[in-house]
Amino acid sequence: MINQNLMAPPAQAVVPSGNRFVMRGVHLLRAYAQADRQSVRRLAREYLQAAELHRNSPNYGNAVHQANTVLGLLELENGNLPQAEEHLVASALIPSSPQLAGMGPNMMLAKRLLEHGRISPVLDYLTYCGKLWKLSFGRLWKWKFEIRRGRTPNFGANLTYLLDPKSFG
Repeated sequence: MINQNLMAPPAQAVVPSGNRFVMRGVHLLRAYAQADRQSVRRLAREYLQAAELHRNSPNYGNAVHQANTVLGLLELENGNLPQAEEHLVASALIPSSPQLAGMGPNMMLAKRLLEHGRISPVLDYLTYCGKLWKLSFGRLWKWKFEIRRGRTPNFGANLTYLLDPKSFG
């Protein structure tokens, strides 16, 4: 269960609105890391709603990417493959961010869908990611090539980018 004290800043502190927005992502990732699935689903939906209020934030793309990735992972855990695929695609149909442009998107949901034989949505996802990840240096192309050959690529650090609460926020 999430410590409710982590959910809001101390009463005496004045936290700028943008920082509260980013902290929502940190709380979501902490809940996900702690396997608090009920809180995760609620926090992810709240994060998506907050993102709509912060469309001009440089963290908007991160928020939508993270929330949809986490929701997709939850759907996959529940055996809801079509919904997981929808969240995968939604996580990439966003404006880029400094983090997405440099480090790239998270590939955990894509990898798990590949493990379930869902090749087409993952290839679509990787194509959409080409607009987000300006510094992929050919990795997206290489990963698509590997998938078309029936292999699961080594996604490396992209399995943790933007999903590790210690590296975000």
